[in-house]
Amino acid sequence: MNDPARISARVSTATKEELDRFAARRGLKRSFVVEQALLYFIEAGRDLPDEALLPSRSVLDDDAFERIATLLESPPAPTEALRELMRGQGR
Repeated sequence: MNDPARISARVSTATKEELDRFAARRGLKRSFVVEQALLYFIEAGRDLPDEALLPSRSVLDDDAFERIATLLESPPAPTEALRELMRGQGR
């Protein structure tokens, strides 16, 4: 690290424990792991569209959850447009 600076961040206890285990297993310093993770995230923010960096968690109300669960358990038959798209014939 060139010219190190201190930052502070609040993370869940579970995340901190994961970080500790990850760094210990690989013989790395936590500060190195955190800096590399931040650099990867910043680079991804430059290289990828904003839609690719959406939060990985969605909160659904009970009705929405039930609708999605039903569709996953019994998906509708594919449409002809979907078949064409999957064959590479879509627009």
